[in-house]
Amino acid sequence: MSKFCGSLLLLALITFQSCIASQEVVSRKLKFSPRARPPPSHHAEMARYLAHTVDWCVIGTTSTMKGREGLPFTNILSVSDGPVNNSTGVPYFYVTNLDQSNKDILENKRVSISMSEYQTGYCSDHSIDAESPFCTRLTLGGKFVKVTDKAEKDFALKALLTRHPGMKYWPKTHQFYLAKMDIDFIWLLDSSGHGAAIISPKKYYAVKFNDW
Repeated sequence: MSKFCGSLLLLALITFQSCIASQEVVSRKLKFSPRARPPPSHHAEMARYLAHTVDWCVIGTTSTMKGREGLPFTNILSVSDGPVNNSTGVPYFYVTNLDQSNKDILENKRVSISMSEYQTGYCSDHSIDAESPFCTRLTLGGKFVKVTDKAEKDFALKALLTRHPGMKYWPKTHQFYLAKMDIDFIWLLDSSGHGAAIISPKKYYAVKFNDW
């Protein structure tokens, strides 16, 4: 009888922990999912929507590694363009020069970053493959620069910590600093049959948070 009761207690504990974990996942998804998805024909809005929704991106740099000089190198970076309720369109980063991508950037600030709508759950929920043109992908090109303005540094730090709270515990000995991308190229693929859209930075930044 005691073994049976113990088994029931263990089962109840596992069920309770599973429920708590599920609630945490759901609440995080709701917290980081901004309003309705823009129509595919609204390219600038879709670009801003994706840039605001994702938490991380792939960065491409020109390699400085020995034996790989001048070749493409990619890496993962956490990113935020603002707190959940405030989109700026500017990708902000918290980085260290100990990272290979930043070693490359010290030699050549020209980079590209790519983002996929697969992060949002939309594609998997609709059984859309990550490579499908119906699963929106966005590439931003420009210069990777350090944030120096005091007010912008405060904003960038808040923007990143609301999405990536663990950053506050990253080792200070690694000398992390705030950076951003000065965008001069925007490439978006969000549908089939029409090819990719090239969006001007002017149109991209003209989108307001309430426009989608």
